[in-house]
This record gives sequence, structure tokens and C-alpha cells, in this order.
Amino acid sequence: MQNFTLRIKARGSLLIGGGNVPYGLHGAHAETGDGRPVIPATALRGAMRETLEALLRGVGRPACEAGSGHEAGQLTTDEPSTEACILDGGGPCTACLLFGGTRDKIAPGSRDFSSLVLGDGEISEIAGGSSWMIRPGVTIDRRHRSAAEKGLFLCRTTATGATFIAKGRLRDQRFKKEFEAAVRATNHIGSGRSSGTARVDIEIDWQDSAESEHETLPDTDLLVQVTLRTPTIFGIPIAHSNLRDTRQEIPGAALRGAVGFALAQELEDPDGDPGFTSLVDEERGAHFGFLSPVMDGVSSNKAPTGHLPLTAHACKVAGLDHGLYDDLFDRIATALIDKAEQAHHVQQNLLAKQCQQCGQPLRSVDRFRQYPGEVPIRSVTRNAIARAPSSCSDGALFTEVYLEPGTVFEGIIRCIPPESSTVLSKVQCLPLQLGRGRGAGHGQVSLELKSTADRPAIIERGNNFDHLLRRHLECCHLPTDRVGRLFSLTFLSPLLLNRVGEDEIVPLTVTLPERLQNSVELVRVRRFVREGSWDQRKGKMHAFQAICAGAVYVFLLPEGMHWRDAAEDLEKIERESIGERRYQGFGEVYAFDPVHLNSTLYKNERTKTMLEIDDPELRKKLVVGAEKVMDKKFENYFIKNWKVEKTQLNQLVNICGEALCVEEIENYLRYQGSRESAPWGLELVKCALAKIGEILNPSMSDKEKVAAWRYFAVYLTRAFTYKNKCNKAKQKEKTGRNGS
Repeated sequence: MQNFTLRIKARGSLLIGGGNVPYGLHGAHAETGDGRPVIPATALRGAMRETLEALLRGVGRPACEAGSGHEAGQLTTDEPSTEACILDGGGPCTACLLFGGTRDKIAPGSRDFSSLVLGDGEISEIAGGSSWMIRPGVTIDRRHRSAAEKGLFLCRTTATGATFIAKGRLRDQRFKKEFEAAVRATNHIGSGRSSGTARVDIEIDWQDSAESEHETLPDTDLLVQVTLRTPTIFGIPIAHSNLRDTRQEIPGAALRGAVGFALAQELEDPDGDPGFTSLVDEERGAHFGFLSPVMDGVSSNKAPTGHLPLTAHACKVAGLDHGLYDDLFDRIATALIDKAEQAHHVQQNLLAKQCQQCGQPLRSVDRFRQYPGEVPIRSVTRNAIARAPSSCSDGALFTEVYLEPGTVFEGIIRCIPPESSTVLSKVQCLPLQLGRGRGAGHGQVSLELKSTADRPAIIERGNNFDHLLRRHLECCHLPTDRVGRLFSLTFLSPLLLNRVGEDEIVPLTVTLPERLQNSVELVRVRRFVREGSWDQRKGKMHAFQAICAGAVYVFLLPEGMHWRDAAEDLEKIERESIGERRYQGFGEVYAFDPVHLNSTLYKNERTKTMLEIDDPELRKKLVVGAEKVMDKKFENYFIKNWKVEKTQLNQLVNICGEALCVEEIENYLRYQGSRESAPWGLELVKCALAKIGEILNPSMSDKEKVAAWRYFAVYLTRAFTYKNKCNKAKQKEKTGRNGS
């Protein structure tokens, strides 16, 4: 393998399509994401390939046309060829070996599709002050020998004399002379050759590959940090003919394949190296986990990466700015309802019912744990040019979506065989490429391996889970005898359930360790998705149904058994994952996920500060005071300033449960009564504040006053329900008498 640099000097201006055309123009040269001119690697490779084919035919060597597998002039259809080239003694011709062809799988004994890796040409020198220029053109009417009607066109091209630099590497030294010949003989790139434009001079500079020493890795699980250096695209399971979308995470299969191919090319005898064979073995090899984006390249090493659980929600209006809410405890409480009267208390104490800051509804969050924003992407429209008509091939116009360079991804490699540590440490010094379009320089990454930090122990996570679950069940008036027998599993990557044959799927409990197999699924939050990957060895697409990342399961252990008795088993499934294709990162699991405690922690930490009022006289005053306020409200039932609804009273109960001082509650009521479309009548607000002001003793602490307000809000709700029912009955009776 040898690195090189191409220096491309334009004799005039260049026009190479590959992007959106600005309004008012008829054509535009390709540009980067930040608006600079660029020579796409595909255009550069295509021009040099066409030159090499001509050179090979000139000396009597076989060369197919544009990787079609046919001699020049034999391809009579615009349909893209799917036949692999066999012109050189039953194998690919030199042009196909160097630049790639239509093969759908890697040839036996080969490590890649093409021997050449060439990146985009980036602008380095400009003769004038601007990178761009507008080149006008006109169509001449031959009969009139003048400009044709509507024949004036304007194109945005590169500045005259611009210089571009493209870097790459040649994997196979056998083709060094052929590649040098193609570089020196290529003198046109892009459109306008017949009119004397598109001329270039290309120089090649070879560099010796510097050898760097690799560090010894620890004999533990490793944290993998991958930084994208060039635009990258990862194929999605469901492909479209004209849209090549990208995944926003790095599948474990992609990382495993890139590491395996890079090491196989570096080692003298990879098949005979026990460290390499153990590393990539499907049964006893390492588990390459999914890699997810992290913000600014800095993650909380103690917290896992991956998608947020499906139980996570955020404000519909403000999103994550108003906090993260999780409804797993609400689902558990709902599943534990044994009596009809318990449903009311559960409904009243829902933790993920609405946004606590603005009262807006919640919606599910499809985001990554350590990347709350949108992952940066870029869309590029491309086409394939047919040689003969020099125009776009039929059905070859498509759009590709790339991940932007600079994005950082993190994941974990687990279960690394001891003998593979030395081999794996070499990867940090090797050139790695992930995803599609690697021959065109896409997917170049830098990789760093380091030790993982110790996450909170399962015992600690489980105790926090039990503590907050018990409080929530108590608020819902539900029995707490099953706390301790419940454990939750959140999947950080898609899950492929084990199968018996082709159709029958094994229940999830069967795949758990023996001591957990008698548990029962209490709550199951999941969605099914299609997963798939392209096998470069066999040339086939593996497609299968999976449970998406973020799925959550809650299991109930048999009576008399505590989850602490199986703590070692929970640690084992976190380390070894669950289901099939674990070596590709599927089935990564996290027990007692702290994300489920985020919203409940906020509420229950304040619930602990609330005092229970044991003074019967004070409770009596609060009950009587609430009834008097509602008496006044229904005496003025048809007056706008005395209106209120049951939902507003329920919201007041929630506010009292969150408040740390009385002023918070009073401020909330005054605000509600003063809004333009006030949900509370202002006179009713004044009456309620005055009544509880008479009851509260100035010597009471803030905690005692907030506790009194909490009881007062509940009594207001109860009084409203009763008096509203009586008022409707009275109105109905009055209407009946008048009608008769």
C-alpha cells in the first residue's frame, strides 16, 4: 500500500455537475457543504479510467467499457450491465481491478472491490480573488447564423487556473505503472471538451507510508471512538432506487467488517494468525457494538450510548428544553391494577401526562442518548454518464445522503479474546473506511480505542429503581409487595430474537439465563423494524425482522425471589448481550436504565419534602374552607370571573405536588386568572387565596404551608365534583318542571 497526492491544474475553468443549480443559472459546478468548488472523486476516477482503457487497448490488452464487462462498442443498451468482467483470461481486466467494476461480491482471495482509493479534489490555489466565475454561452441558429431564441445560458464554473489537491492510496503495487500512465495521459475532466474547455494537467506525488507504533490495549472491554474524516454513508435496510439514504449510527457489522478487512490486508497470513481468527470468529469472537453519535466528541463514559428508550417523551412544543419524561413507571402501575378503584389513583398520578413547565402534551422522542440534536447530514444529487451519448444513463439519476465529517461516534467492543488484543491494537495505525463509496474516498475515519469506565453497579441502579417505584406505587394507592421482584431491560441496539427454523421465534424469556427464565413479562414496549446488511463475500443482502433499539421489557420474578439473587445473571447479559448476531452488536442491553428515573426523580425528590398533616383541626378547616370556596363558585355559576374546570383543579394538585414554597402556588393561580383567555376566573382565584390565607398560620414553615395547600387543592377538587353533580341535577330538574 502506498499513499499519493494528485495535483490537478485547470487550464481554464471547469464544469462538473454534482449539486443543486442556483436559481437563474442553467448549470453549476459541484461544491462542498461550505460552498467551495470541488472535483468529485467519481468524476476524477471516471476520467482516468476512460484514459486507461484506451491505453490498454492501444497495446493489445483487454479492457472493458466503464466496468460493464463488455468490449468497447458491444454494449447496445442504456440499461446498466450486471455482468462481472471476465475479459482477462476469465478474470477482471486491469481497469476493473484498479478502478472497480460491476461485481456484487469480492472475488475469492481479494480484500476489496478496487485497488485504488481516491478522495475528492479540494481547491488549494486560486489565480484571482474568487473561486467562482459565470461562463455565458449561446446557441447559434445555423439557418439564420445568429443567436437562437431562448438560446442564451449561464453556468457557474470554477475560476480560471484553479488548482485542486486529491489524496488517495494504491492498495496493490502491481498496478502502479498503469495508474501513473492513466494520470499523466488524462487531460480533460467534466463537460465542454469539444469546445476546448475542461482541460487539466495532473501530477502525481508518491509518499512513503509512515509506520507508527501501536499501544498495547488492556485486557478488558474497549471503548471505540470513531471520528468521520470524509462524508460517509451507511446503507439502510430498505433501499430506494433514486434515494440512497444513510443510517445515523454505525452498525456493528460495518465496524467489524472494516476492522477485519484492514487487519487481513496488513497481516502476512491472516487465516493462520490465531489472534485474527479468534477476533472475527462468529461464535467465540469479539462483539462489535453499534456506535452512536456523541455531542462535541465528548461523552459520559459511564453512561451508555444508543437510542433513548421508547418510553421517553418530551414536550410537544419545546422539546427537550423542557426536560425528559419517562412513562415506564406509569406503565408498570397500570399493569399492576387489581381493582377498579385503583385506576382513578393511577390516572391522577401519571408522571408523563403533560409537560410540567407549560402544560402542553408530550410526544415520544426519537433521539440518541448523548446527542440531543439532529445529526448533521448532507444531500448530494448525482448521475451516471453513459459513454456513447455522453449524457445521463437511463435510471441513473439519484440522491445520496451523507453524514458530515467531524461527527464523532462511540460504542463498545465486548468479549475480546485474550489472544486478539495485540492484533486489535494495530487497527489504530491502519487506514480505515466505513460504509459505501470507499473507492471514492468516502467513509475515511480515525479510530481510537481506550478502556471503558465503570458504570454504576447493577445493585446501585436496581436499588434506585426500587426506591422510586415504591414511592410511585404508594402515590397510586397500589400494593408494593412486588417491588424487588421486578427488573427492567432496555435495549441499546436492535434485538434479533432466536429462531427455531425459519418461522418460529423463541420467547425472550427463553434466551435469558436459567435463573431468570421463570420470570413473566409484565410490561413490553417495542416496535418491529427491518434490519439488513450486505454480505460482500457472498454478494447477498441479509434482511430480517428485528425489535428496534430502545425497546423496554419489565419482568416479574416468581414469588419469593428477589432480583438481587440474579444480579450476576443481569451482569452477564449486559456483557454478552441477548439474541442472535451478537458479534455484530445486536441485542445490547442495559438493566435498570437510569433514564427511566429522570422524570420520576424530579417529582419524587420533592414528594419526600412534603409533610403529612396530622392535626385534625387543621384538616377540618381546610375541608370546610374548600367547600365554602366552591359554594361561592356555584352561587356565581354563570359569571365568567368564577369559572373553573376539573382539569384545572387537577393541574393545581400537580403544581402543589411540585412546589417548594407557597409563593409558587399563589403565583401560578394569579397567572392563570390573568391570562387573556383565562382558564381560572379571577374572582375565584381571589376567593381561594383569601380563604386559605385565613387558615394558614404565619408561624408555619414553608414545608407545612405547601403540605396544607396540597390538601386544600385535593379538597377543592372533591368539593367541585360533588357540587357540580348537584348543580347539574338541579338544572335538569328545573328544566323538567318548566317543560311540563
